[in-house]
Amino acid sequence: MRTPAARYLLSLLVAVLTVAACVTINLYFPEQEVKDLAEKIETQVQAQAAAENTPGEESATPEKAPPAQAQPAPGNETGGRGGSSAGLLDTLLGVTPAYAQQIPEPEITNPAIRKLIDSRAARLAEVNRHKSSGAIGENNKGDLEIRDLGVISDLRVRAEVQKLVRAENVDREQLYKEIAAAKNIDPSQLDKIRETYAETLRANAKVGDWIQMPDGSWQQKG
Repeated sequence: MRTPAARYLLSLLVAVLTVAACVTINLYFPEQEVKDLAEKIETQVQAQAAAENTPGEESATPEKAPPAQAQPAPGNETGGRGGSSAGLLDTLLGVTPAYAQQIPEPEITNPAIRKLIDSRAARLAEVNRHKSSGAIGENNKGDLEIRDLGVISDLRVRAEVQKLVRAENVDREQLYKEIAAAKNIDPSQLDKIRETYAETLRANAKVGDWIQMPDGSWQQKG
């Protein structure tokens, strides 16, 4: 038979455990680290997209003599052999000459993140073109959002834009998961990653692009 003191202690223990179970655990969120990583990733996407467009621009002017590659550049103390080795290494790594100058940060050499950077860089020119038209914009959850397909008269192009937005958002969703894994962030905080990444996307938006503010309102970047 339990004594009054024992019953009191048991009731007290149950009460403490109940309160503890109701307390929300505040998980640490490395906001600045996510911002820094987001900026690095977006810089890489833009740089790679620019590098991929460079060969097409050069091929449009075939009358120009191609740059000499057999001779070492002036002041190159390593000689042609060293230059050839460097060029071979760049070729094996898939690095274009324009992109080779921008060495990726070690943090974003993660194969999964690199694959997403490649994928997003390949469609960036199209994304920017339809942002400029006002058809799509950046929402406050880190996704592309269709704003006004009415600015596009061609129904086929409208369908292509919808497909473009879906493909970009699939990549972004996976990217946010990869960031969580890279930063050891609990998956329950994916929404915070999205919102934090959206800040970088708003900051990088071009003048005239539509962006959604944290309060949900839309405005054109000034």
